[in-house]
Amino acid sequence: MLETCDIELCIVSKVIINFLCGCYLTSAFPCHLMVMKLREYVDDTEDYINIMLDDKQNHLLQMGVMLTTATLVVSCFVVVVGIFGMNIKIALFKEDVQTGMPKFLWTLAGGTSGVIFLYVIAIAWCKHKRLLE
Repeated sequence: MLETCDIELCIVSKVIINFLCGCYLTSAFPCHLMVMKLREYVDDTEDYINIMLDDKQNHLLQMGVMLTTATLVVSCFVVVVGIFGMNIKIALFKEDVQTGMPKFLWTLAGGTSGVIFLYVIAIAWCKHKRLLE
């Protein structure tokens, strides 16, 4: 009789454990779904932040390209000014030729327009090669 009682108690215990596990799993499954949705949301947010950082980095690189191009073009103008600043015997500096402010202003205007033209050409080439947006 003792053995049948132990068997019935064991069966009842298994049924109770099975019932408790079922209750636990039915309550844990929605929590698991919420955690998975939260994980997806965090992953999506991380991807969005990485995309935004890449975009800002690209804009900074493009600005660096534009500033470097401007520096190169202005350096060309500085070379021209340096050549004209030397004491060289050329027709521009002869005493019988008109010298003074008009020639200086024409040289300055020509150099400035040349620098602007070179800068526009360089930026247009960069955009053509898709280095800039």
